[in-house]
Amino acid sequence: MKRLYSVRMRAERGRAHISGAEGIFEENDIGRTVLAYVGRALRHSKGAPDTLKLKVELIRRPPAFISALPVFTLKTRGPADARKKAAGLLARAGVSGRAVKKAFGILSTGGMRGAALIDSEGGGRLEPDKTRGVRASMLGISKGAMRRLTAALSQKNLDHPRVKDALVLASKVAAGPGIAAELCISDDPDYTTGYVAIPALGYIRLPHIKKRGGLEGGRVFFMTKAVAAAHLIRYLEETPVMVGKISEIGDIITLHGLEAPHNHHKPGGKKILHKKD
Repeated sequence: MKRLYSVRMRAERGRAHISGAEGIFEENDIGRTVLAYVGRALRHSKGAPDTLKLKVELIRRPPAFISALPVFTLKTRGPADARKKAAGLLARAGVSGRAVKKAFGILSTGGMRGAALIDSEGGGRLEPDKTRGVRASMLGISKGAMRRLTAALSQKNLDHPRVKDALVLASKVAAGPGIAAELCISDDPDYTTGYVAIPALGYIRLPHIKKRGGLEGGRVFFMTKAVAAAHLIRYLEETPVMVGKISEIGDIITLHGLEAPHNHHKPGGKKILHKKD
């Protein structure tokens, strides 16, 4: 395999998060990736940052191979309906009402630097530094998988970097040890679609989960206590993972269309991307 690098960008104004992006790329793709990330940060709807940090790091071990979660879009009628349906989806994943309430409380304040890590049963915070949160890092998508994803999303009018980035991140998180589900609301005031990601169901988009112009948002990872939080955090922040296979890109559906479980491949650490990707 060619040498691979993790490229990470984070833009801030004062202590407020403006924009972030990251991926795993081949050496000859680093230059154009850095330019694209810088352009994204400088043109963000939240305004120009006063600090922009870039980190390029050699991946020293082969990335594990996973499939992307299936993608669905749920019919919603507004923020109240979208959040009710999000709570229903999380309940299917074994997340308690207490944990769901805690998550929405965290997301309502916005301004998170990383994701909150919550006990799916008791609702307690499990990350050691609640100001920093937990970062899902060292993640990417192979060139072949990206081509197939772009084509599939285009057919559903969903081909946007925001959707692709979130799907890759959610797919890595869902493959993590002890993960029950993820809840995300974008902190971009112009983007009102959130999602719930569940390993056995997929990446489920929730339009209108907040009002346009709202500054709330962030990510919450729900985990079971069957796995030590430190073990999951090491996986999320340090284990290189790449999406090499695309799953179903579905239509707009109702909750009844999510009954059948889906197979999401866990990374084994030894399964490496095929050369064709």
